[in-house]
Amino acid sequence: METGKRHIDWEVISKSFRGELFEKEEAALESWLAASPRHRDFYWLAFQGGETDAMVGVDKSVLEAKKNELLHRARLVKGGMRSRRSLKFVWYAAAAILPLVIALGMWVNMNNEGKNVMVIQRVEPGTGRAVLELHDGRTYFLDTTQVVETGIEGNLAKAEKQLLVYAKQEAEELVYNKVIVPRAGEYSLTLSDGTRVWLNSDSEIRYPVAFGKDRRTVFLSGEAYFEVEKDTRRPFYVVLNGMEVKVYGTSFNVNTHYRGKIQTTLVEGKVGIRVKSTGTESILQPNQMAEFNLENKNVEVTDVDTYYYTAWRAGEFVFQNETIEEIMDRLCRWYDTEVFYANDSVKKMRFTGVIARFTNVADVLHLIRETVTIQFSLNGNIITVSDSK
Repeated sequence: METGKRHIDWEVISKSFRGELFEKEEAALESWLAASPRHRDFYWLAFQGGETDAMVGVDKSVLEAKKNELLHRARLVKGGMRSRRSLKFVWYAAAAILPLVIALGMWVNMNNEGKNVMVIQRVEPGTGRAVLELHDGRTYFLDTTQVVETGIEGNLAKAEKQLLVYAKQEAEELVYNKVIVPRAGEYSLTLSDGTRVWLNSDSEIRYPVAFGKDRRTVFLSGEAYFEVEKDTRRPFYVVLNGMEVKVYGTSFNVNTHYRGKIQTTLVEGKVGIRVKSTGTESILQPNQMAEFNLENKNVEVTDVDTYYYTAWRAGEFVFQNETIEEIMDRLCRWYDTEVFYANDSVKKMRFTGVIARFTNVADVLHLIRETVTIQFSLNGNIITVSDSK
């Protein structure tokens, strides 16, 4: 027979993750954990952000209240974005109840009577996975901890915890590797000069195993965040379609996924955006973004809050008055899904909000549905979008 406390307030669980429990709350949590192995399993899965059973030890009333709290926060940002500090607050609040969102997934879908998001199958978020391709065509799957060859005799790189690390060195002859991150994946690597690169889903980067003595050049497709190691004698270049970024030791984000344009957002330091066809260069200062138009080859520089463009690294989607079509492009890459529009008009509807990335896609669609007159239907990996008016 199970003894001790049968139910626990979710706030006690989330506060324990943050190390903010009072003595009485800590005693209540210990009593609840001691009462049943199912409680301990629930707590461990919640701590890891895994799928939990909403019916284990947490009252329905508590779950409903927390769900409404999260939905309320999504509504608050409708019509205009908050300041960077406010957005961070929303993320911290969302992070505290993220395991709850995951636990709520199936319960919400079973109880909404088809009013919000019709779900046939759960679709989970992306994970840390990638493929390493050597210059001779050999490949490694980087989803487990391992030591991998690099294509240079006697040279190895270590892959662990979603990070591929190369040894610091220089080389006379350049040998290239490529990391390919599929849809529903993300990965990071440390290059031979110490530069850190974070790759978002559906992206790839080609780079030398060891850079030469004069110039450091990598080739990118997709989205990546760079923290470039300073080296005054060897400038760092990111080569893209029709343009390149010259880096002077800095942190920045590059995204080629936007239709017809490439966005470069500078967090700190200095970068130059050079158009290949004309040779013209635009210099970016911190908190500026350069948008390169692939059709007319023009570069437009604007002042921005870089948080909007780099939040994916912190595990969140930030949508700033974006169209449903733009939003669905991002979601489909992250969840490896396809989208079908029942009405063309829904593509131009707009949504503003902050939503955690590491949760079931049904929960993300549910939050969007709460503030936009739109209907989602999820069948397998196909999302159907229609007007709910």
